[in-house]
Amino acid sequence: MKKRPAAFSFLLILAVSLIITSCELAEYGLDELFFRDMPPDERADTLTVLTGSKAPSVSTGEVYDVLIISDVHFGRDTSEAGGPRRESDWFSKLQTPDSTGRCPIDSVKFAICLGDVADHGKQEEYTKFNTEIRDKLAAIPTLAAPEGIQVYSVTGNHDLYNSGWATWSVTQNPGTSFYKFTTPSFSWYFLDSGSGSLGDRQYNALKEDMTVDSSRKLVFTHVPIYADDGFYFTMQNPDERNRLISLCASTDTVYFVDAHVHREKVTDFGKFIEYNMPSLLDQYSYGILHIDEAAVTARIVCMSY
Repeated sequence: MKKRPAAFSFLLILAVSLIITSCELAEYGLDELFFRDMPPDERADTLTVLTGSKAPSVSTGEVYDVLIISDVHFGRDTSEAGGPRRESDWFSKLQTPDSTGRCPIDSVKFAICLGDVADHGKQEEYTKFNTEIRDKLAAIPTLAAPEGIQVYSVTGNHDLYNSGWATWSVTQNPGTSFYKFTTPSFSWYFLDSGSGSLGDRQYNALKEDMTVDSSRKLVFTHVPIYADDGFYFTMQNPDERNRLISLCASTDTVYFVDAHVHREKVTDFGKFIEYNMPSLLDQYSYGILHIDEAAVTARIVCMSY
């Protein structure tokens, strides 16, 4: 029998691997491997300022907590995470009294989700997030939020798969991916990094606003700027990363809070801290951001359930 050349065997293995990989990736939308149907310059070219009932109601001098979650990935095979989903355990943890009789959720004013709500960007995955997390938080009255906890979201890269932006923009609060609101002592900025870049229009609008805003700042996005030198999982354009770091350092930013790496990583840039939030699904972790409007201080604590 004539032996096949090694090159043929290699090409055969490569072809089979590509077919298998393509079938798996097809669930995410094959076209999304190469481009997004709407780049950040179109999704996030204008900074939206939330006011009135669209923004949290915070009193001068108030002390409160903000609940932070990330990388929930509804629609993913949970065997990859080591077992079934555990949102029920998380809600139990939030509402279990400590030795003083207080629950972790009692002081929560509102919540922030740092993206990757959906794993494939599909309608049913957004619906699952809304019914299993958003709506349940909204139904929990707390001492800080008697009418329930509202969730503010940013876009993740998985949220854009299968052209998921169209669904994200009508199912997730506040319906825009580039926005801010203010509390008595802080300005809260939410950025769209779902495509791995802010894009020129979003960055320029951010810079214009931050440079004239005298408040201390808290910035939230999905893809990190540095992530303790985790290059593969960060914004890939080094010039953009350096500009963003310099902008935050020069405009009194306290925290730059992001996700995507699924693990806790903390980087101190001197002027501000980048905090990478671990995954709610994979690490069974969430964050509590302690805010003191009187002292103008912010501090993040990572919690497990």
